[in-house]
Amino acid sequence: MSISMKEHMIIPEVLADMVAGAFGSRLTLKPLAEEDNTLQGKPGDTLKFPAFRYIGKAARVDENGEVLPGLLSADTVSVSVRKFAKAVCITDEARLSGMGDPVGEAARQLAHAIDHAVDDELYEALKGVGLSRKAAIDGLTANAVADALALFGEEQDGPKVLLTDAAGFAALRKDPAYLRAGDMAQEAIFKGVVGEIWGCQVVVSNRIQDDPALGEKQHFVVKPGALKLVSKTGAVVEVKREPEYMRDTVFASRHCAAYLYDAGRVVSLTQFTALQRLSAGSGIACTAGSAAGMMRIVIPEGMAPPAGYGWQVVVDDSPQGAGAFGTALLGGTDWPGSNADIDPGTGMYAHVLLVNLKDDKPVKEITLSVVTA
Repeated sequence: MSISMKEHMIIPEVLADMVAGAFGSRLTLKPLAEEDNTLQGKPGDTLKFPAFRYIGKAARVDENGEVLPGLLSADTVSVSVRKFAKAVCITDEARLSGMGDPVGEAARQLAHAIDHAVDDELYEALKGVGLSRKAAIDGLTANAVADALALFGEEQDGPKVLLTDAAGFAALRKDPAYLRAGDMAQEAIFKGVVGEIWGCQVVVSNRIQDDPALGEKQHFVVKPGALKLVSKTGAVVEVKREPEYMRDTVFASRHCAAYLYDAGRVVSLTQFTALQRLSAGSGIACTAGSAAGMMRIVIPEGMAPPAGYGWQVVVDDSPQGAGAFGTALLGGTDWPGSNADIDPGTGMYAHVLLVNLKDDKPVKEITLSVVTA
């Protein structure tokens, strides 16, 4: 009589520990993200978190003058918890053959697959950095990196990583300012650092690529703590035994949420590749002006134009966009500010476009219905 002993079985608890131990080993952005496990076991799948912004420099106050407080948490972000799951099937023949370690390999592969998906979420969170944190570039160069670092202001020191693609890396490594990994004076933040440019440790990633939806290709300079990874569960592993097939299917999952915690620790070096049609989610709106027949175009601080770009307004009777990528905008007027009145005349639609100040070629546009007092 054949007796099934423990060593012949897959024990879910042991496998769960193996998967949990491998979690994060292939998570590229883990050193740049703060992990938060305080919400494990708590209900709810849509969470609100503070997204801190700089409160602004101190103001000079006269004697006996009032000190006006700034708001530390300028806004919050709502993040949906997502489930990442993967399964692998192990036959009895593979497990009992003694060749290799199929159970251990399954644990590593499952952890790697989930890490891959979570890494994608962290990269997507970086793409949410506001327009004001973008430095427009024609291509990635050492000079472009040096100029982009100005967005950190006086806080340019400290560890930071430049995430780029193979083409960007090829351009940087030809520059005299580039340092090979072996010549770096500072310790690498994590594995995969291939060199350094202007104090930024260079990491090559296939996730840096043109995004047709945004009309942008973004390279990122990121400081540790810019991202947060909030876990609702640890490693959850289940094993389904199918005796009729003499095999075990192992399921692994993780519930977590990734979001941009501190945009001030991120700079996006952005190549504009197409005209993006903005939505109401951009925060740009048309409101009534202070006098009859007047309107205002309100643009939030987070949509402040990058250096070399500016907002222009075109008012007409067409709901179709007024701009085309690569073609200079005609008839546009400079946006006067959120608190300034604009006379729309008899126009019914206001087109708000972000244009390159060198040639007036637009890269972003939103069309709004005119609202007057």
